[in-house]
Amino acid sequence: TAHLAQRLVEHIRDRQPELGINDRDVLCVTIAGLCHDLGHGPFSHVFDNHFIPVAKGKRPDGTQWCHEEASEMMLDALVKENNIDLSQDRVDFIKDLIRGEPRLSTGEKKFLFQIVANKKNGIDVDKWDYIARDTRAVGETCTLVASRLIHAARVIDDTICYDWKDAQSVYELFYSRYSLHKRVYNHKTARAIEYMIVDALLAAEQVFHLSEAIDDPQRYLHVTDSIIEDIERRDDPRLAKSKQIIRDLRARRVPKRAEEKCLPSEYKSLWKTLLTPQTIAEMSAKLCKEKQALNRPPLLGGLETVAEEIDISENIARDSLQEDVGTSLLPAIDVSPSGSRSPTVLGTALDEEPLTEDDVIIDWAVLHYGMKEKDPLENVDFWSKLHPNKKQQTRPDTSGVLRPERFQEVILRCYAKDERRVCQVQEAFRAVLSTLPQPQSAEGAEEDTPVSSQQSDAAMAAPEVNVTSDPSRPPRTPVMDQFRPLSG
Repeated sequence: TAHLAQRLVEHIRDRQPELGINDRDVLCVTIAGLCHDLGHGPFSHVFDNHFIPVAKGKRPDGTQWCHEEASEMMLDALVKENNIDLSQDRVDFIKDLIRGEPRLSTGEKKFLFQIVANKKNGIDVDKWDYIARDTRAVGETCTLVASRLIHAARVIDDTICYDWKDAQSVYELFYSRYSLHKRVYNHKTARAIEYMIVDALLAAEQVFHLSEAIDDPQRYLHVTDSIIEDIERRDDPRLAKSKQIIRDLRARRVPKRAEEKCLPSEYKSLWKTLLTPQTIAEMSAKLCKEKQALNRPPLLGGLETVAEEIDISENIARDSLQEDVGTSLLPAIDVSPSGSRSPTVLGTALDEEPLTEDDVIIDWAVLHYGMKEKDPLENVDFWSKLHPNKKQQTRPDTSGVLRPERFQEVILRCYAKDERRVCQVQEAFRAVLSTLPQPQSAEGAEEDTPVSSQQSDAAMAAPEVNVTSDPSRPPRTPVMDQFRPLSG
């Protein structure tokens, strides 16, 4: 990141000497790129996004600790302990560059705050770095070429702009971010493991007091991923629960996904307080009572009590479940010589006991292109060869009309901590889901009218064209009529 930050600021300095970028600016931007992630705790964002909010909670003013605060703390300690020759105004400038906004420093060049952490549109060297790094780490080829964006950068009106012909490269940067979050960072098993790590750290908090270390640079220096091994080595009975979680993790006994839904973003605010482990546990208790009242075994559990004649309705329900979750989630039945049946694998419930809150995980993952629900290109300014000192926004007729209808989605997942209760969790989850309200936009929406393949082929074969009277000019399509030509 430091290397990319230095290359970008030096390119701007060399191409636009009138901006007055000096050696101090280059040094501070480079150090900001080097130190911007000093504050990350164990397992990166798992620590500050999931562990700290539970272990420490919010401050009285409602704010939440973030790793950038720790980066500033560690930078101060680093400068002081090593007698680094950096004046306080430079240290303050570096801190503001890490945050992406001037707070402690004054009179600095505004565009420099868009290099390491760009609050305006999210295009910064930190993103260039981790996209290239993580794409390579998962064995794929990275299409992002940072050097191209560096050479396309130009400052206009205190804003870093890019050559409009590289608008597609900029768009692919945002798409690559979304794709990594969708396929890698929020992979169902990765999220399940993260919840186990958080549970292990919370269970060890009474011994290691990790949440207190974030305010002490000497202690925080040693809070690393090795905390897992530290827990395993420590001989303390208070760590029994934490050690068991780590053993389960190493043995790949991780929470199993019972259900997953991909939803528009408005569902999260509407459902988050209604769809919780508590409501699922309550629904499970209700379902168990209803089944007991009917004097029937639970649909997804208690199979050892099922008689030789299995009700046909249960077979139908199980076939339906098999289509949804796959055969691997259904219990295999061993018939002993005595004729008793016993569940042996994944998906069998534990007798007729209802679920508890601790049996269930509800995970909400918000995925977007970097600017939440907005088209990320709306906040990016471009320049053209004929007008290099005039910033302008790109338009679909110049950068491409293929854009998603939405730029943000929510992935809702429900996990069963015990793989033997996956089907029971799924049943209760679906029952709760059926009681939840729908957003107004969803309630008023009409179903899409099916279009036959013949109609679709005919429409593609005969697009609407406005024929001009001048045969020397090409016909104008609807897209050309909708947008004005790009200046220059």
